[in-house]
Amino acid sequence: MTINLEHLGAQPDRDRRQADPIAAILTRLHDDPTIADLIALRASKPDLCDAAVKAEAHRDAYGWSASQAEVDSLARIALLTIAGAHAMIVAIFPAASVDDVDAKVSLQPTREWLSNWQGSGDFARGRIALAAFNPGQATVPPRAETTVRESALYPWPPQGFDLADEIDRLATRRIYTHEQLQVLSAFAREGLDMQAILEKARDYFSAADRLLKDAMRLGPMAHQTRLAAEGALIAAYLSCGQIAVWPARRGTRDREAKLAMQALVNGRATTADPLHMQAAIRHGATFTSQVSLAEPRLFADGRMGEWFANV
Repeated sequence: MTINLEHLGAQPDRDRRQADPIAAILTRLHDDPTIADLIALRASKPDLCDAAVKAEAHRDAYGWSASQAEVDSLARIALLTIAGAHAMIVAIFPAASVDDVDAKVSLQPTREWLSNWQGSGDFARGRIALAAFNPGQATVPPRAETTVRESALYPWPPQGFDLADEIDRLATRRIYTHEQLQVLSAFAREGLDMQAILEKARDYFSAADRLLKDAMRLGPMAHQTRLAAEGALIAAYLSCGQIAVWPARRGTRDREAKLAMQALVNGRATTADPLHMQAAIRHGATFTSQVSLAEPRLFADGRMGEWFANV
């Protein structure tokens, strides 16, 4: 599989918010979305393999940038925030194909990572990450190249998406030009209106619950209503994912919004929401929890709320 990385760079300054891939998806919804809008969001699933590559490429670029004097801390924060946003897309959207499953599994922590976390006494974080990228029990079609004579034990599948290979194909970890890194710095400094996004998340959750209840009545619109309910739920968790991966700016209500988002997602534990969606938000909250401390005048301490006792 060939991943198109032509649009990995930042957008022009006047449109820099579109560097946030979650915002790019949610802008498809109007302020008062119709059932058709929510069905369209559910149906227009992004390429999860592409999102996985972009998540890892930005994370890799962040690691590279730590040794580059010309890359300021705000650009580094932006790199990690964008990596987290792409990872949230991979985690939150349900799997509908073998490629989707491959994308999710590619971002699961390896045994080495799990061992390092558990060696430090952090037994929960790895389990949360595994749950976030669990492809679930979705029925997916078999690979066309797999036959009944294929080894059932090893190797399987014979071909498929390999995240490490895709990253190795990148010419350099410098995936942005110097000018684009400056745009990313402004992108991180500007932030986003977390309070407004939180209210949107509440609205989407309410819509999802209402539509799912309507779908259970098995009327003539049951199938479409169920798809709309799933679209609303995806929009709700993507909104929470935005709040999770962005650092909290000082002098704003970002910190308050983050804590309220945690309470909102905790409240969803009493619903039938997919586990991978809930785990995704907890995992997302770890992306910029520490790196934002590099700019203490601009960002508040990221380790806030009950979740950080175990992530």
